[in-house]
Amino acid sequence: MSTEKEAQLKAPAAAPAGLPRWSMFLRSFFIQAGWNYERYQNLGFAFTMEPALRKIYPDAEKFKAAMLRHMQIFNTQPYMASFVLGNVARIEERVAAGEAELKHLNGMKQALASSFASIGDRIFWGRLKPMTVQICLLVWAAGGFFGWLFTGTQEQTSTALLMAGPVAGIVVYSVFAVYWRWRGLGAGYACGGSSNCALDAFNWSRLIKVLSAAGFMMSVAIAVLAVGLLVAFNYPGTRTGLLLKIALPLAVLALHRVSRAFGRSVFFAAGLVLAVSLLFFSVLKLEPFSLYL
Repeated sequence: MSTEKEAQLKAPAAAPAGLPRWSMFLRSFFIQAGWNYERYQNLGFAFTMEPALRKIYPDAEKFKAAMLRHMQIFNTQPYMASFVLGNVARIEERVAAGEAELKHLNGMKQALASSFASIGDRIFWGRLKPMTVQICLLVWAAGGFFGWLFTGTQEQTSTALLMAGPVAGIVVYSVFAVYWRWRGLGAGYACGGSSNCALDAFNWSRLIKVLSAAGFMMSVAIAVLAVGLLVAFNYPGTRTGLLLKIALPLAVLALHRVSRAFGRSVFFAAGLVLAVSLLFFSVLKLEPFSLYL
């Protein structure tokens, strides 16, 4: 009898098909809740994997072993973790069904975590996060509030408009974050077991370029708006030097983008701006500190 029981425990259990997507999706919002300096997001990862593992391993001992497997170190961009979660859930299903082995699971998990961390950092921290401030300023300007530029004025504005700026930026940011949490689970599960799982689910380089272009255009719009308002506020009824006042910040923005396009650092662009500025103001005898004042 004991021999039969041992054989049943060793035999692979039939893994139930399907992903508990909603449960994992809601839990993925807490992947950072148990963040620690020893193993980073491991607690949040295991917590999010629990619904899938309970479904895959009805046996208590196998479920416990599976949970312990995912208590190892794990760290990635939190909004992109769903791609890894879906992939790992599918691999665990295949392991339970005897279609795959565990020896490559942790290595694949860490490799995908690093890849999606790089992609997610560039999208969210490098592009979307700065854009929240840009969207806020543009919404305020469209609503007629310029207190962000003229801080010394006693301008009265509605609380609704003041809240609309940051809320608009947060909404745009959150739409991307929630979408990729949901999309990642399905994409990762669909290609589970592949070493480059879901890395080709979207044209990431194109998305990054589009977001970069959008951020640049918003920066140009804010710069032109700010310069125009400053000129109108300080020099009412005159256009003296207006083109120069607008051209200088636009030239700096264009130089930064060109430098990045040719692989130059921001320090190269800053040094070039400094050198050109010294020559520009010394030759034309302009007064840089009074140009915009």
